[in-house]
Amino acid sequence: MANQFDIFTAIIVIIVGLYDISIAINRRHQPQKKAVKAYAVLGVIFTIFGIYLLVSSLISRG
Repeated sequence: MANQFDIFTAIIVIIVGLYDISIAINRRHQPQKKAVKAYAVLGVIFTIFGIYLLVSSLISRG
C-alpha cells in the first residue's frame, strides 16, 4: 500500500521548512540559542520531509 500525498501538501511543507530556517538565520544573534537551534532543526526536518513528499508524489504520478 503506497502513501499518496498531494503535491500542494509537499510544497506547503517545504515552504514551512524554509520559513523556519529563515527565522533561525534572522535570530542567530539573540541571547537565547535554544530557540534558534529548535527553529533550525525543525526547518531542516520540514524541508527534507517536504522534498521527500514532492519526489514521492511526482514518482507516483508517472
